[in-house]
Formats: sequence, structure tokens, C-alpha cells
Amino acid sequence: MILQFKSGTSLLSLFVVSCSAAIVLAQSPEYGVDISYPMHYPKVSTNYDYLPSNNRSSSNVDVESIPEEYRGMPIQPLGDRQSLHDHYMQGCRDKYGERAHLCDTNEAVRVQMTLRQPQSMKNYTKMGFTKIRAPELVFSLIKDFWEKNRERQTEERWATGNIYTNHWEHPSHFINVGDPEFEGGGKTLKKHIWDAARSTIEEWTGQKLVECSLYGIRIYREGAVLASHVDRLPLVASAIINVDQDVDEPWYVSL
Repeated sequence: MILQFKSGTSLLSLFVVSCSAAIVLAQSPEYGVDISYPMHYPKVSTNYDYLPSNNRSSSNVDVESIPEEYRGMPIQPLGDRQSLHDHYMQGCRDKYGERAHLCDTNEAVRVQMTLRQPQSMKNYTKMGFTKIRAPELVFSLIKDFWEKNRERQTEERWATGNIYTNHWEHPSHFINVGDPEFEGGGKTLKKHIWDAARSTIEEWTGQKLVECSLYGIRIYREGAVLASHVDRLPLVASAIINVDQDVDEPWYVSL
């Protein structure tokens, strides 16, 4: 089980990943893969919904009239997402200079995992995610730790060429809940969080879960991006709890 806390301009979340299922406490508009971010292919769809070939009823569509480059490509309702991804990747390359090739290597691995790993997974729920209120005990433990230590956050370090966040432009910050140097932190707090969260996730998945790892509070500020990804095995059940935030507009989670 992973407990991972996230934030954006002080958007904090508890991210629980366990060894037997898949739960994410969030919701978003419905669309397929390779729309908001590359998932199964290196690029997102550029088959924009406003194109002439998409402005007709499905019963009247002549496949031959659809430009070849768009055939089989899902409709893109979110606008020019490809330019955003291009900017994202170029930022990584600029950051690492002579080792910029690692950015592209890591991006290729991310896409391969996103495509292949779900094929090896078992579905434990009908929808794959649900949204609920965080159990009061879990929330209070995390919130109390955050309030006591929020001023002690440090910039998070990432490996060369890591592309899971745009740390080169908008660094994430971190507070380790398992570190006894932080007020209230350490093994006892970690165990309390495990125990308080486990029953809720087990009830949802119908599985007995085993703890795998627990990180800490991660703070994302304005402009930060967390790339679409799947967690490495055996981390296959997860939960996000929004602990605190100070944002001008919603920070969405795409599932």
C-alpha cells in the first residue's frame, strides 16, 4: 500500500496504493485515451471536434471523406493538447542538456507501461473508481500533521530525465510523514494512517490488502503537472484524499 499526499497551490491529497485493487477518489469528464495526454501512443489526438469531418451526423459519415490522417483517431474535445505536451517535453530536454535523451527514453517507458500494464490487471470493481468522503479519522490524522509541518516542506528531488512531473519548471515540494524529524511524524503515524484507511478500501474492492509503501505530503503549485501514468506492480489500488487547497480554479484529475 502507498499513501501519497499531493497538492497544488496547496492542493493536498492522500494517495493510497495497495497490493490488490484499484481505487481513485476523483472524477472528470468522460473521454478516451490519448485525449488529455499521451497514454497508448506518443502523441495525443489532433482530430478536433470542430473539423468539418466531425460536424455531421454519424449516419451520414462517408469514411472515404474523412482525411486519412484522422481515420481511426478519437475526436479531440479539449483543444490543442499536443502543443502542451510538446512544451512539457522540451522543458525536460532543456533542463538536462547533454542528457536530454533520458527525457525521451523515460517518456517512451511511461507510454509503454500505460498501454501494457492494464492488460495484466484484474478488475475488482465495476467502474474502476469511485468518489467518497474521506473517513474522518484518516482525514484528521493527515490534516493535523500537515498543519504542524507545512512550513518545513522542501523541494523534491527527481532523477535525471524524470518526466512524471514538470519539476524543471514548477518544482514539487515534499514532507515525509514517516520521518520522525517532523512533528508527529514517524512509524506510529504511518501505522495509524494505514489502519484508518485500510478498511474503507478493502470494503470497496472486496479484497484483503497488504501495505506496500507510504510516502508523504507532496505539494504541487500553480502550473505543476503530474503526467498520466500507471503505478508499478504490485501497487494496484489507490486513493486520493484532498487535504487542503488554495486555488483559483479546480485542479482536475484525469482517470
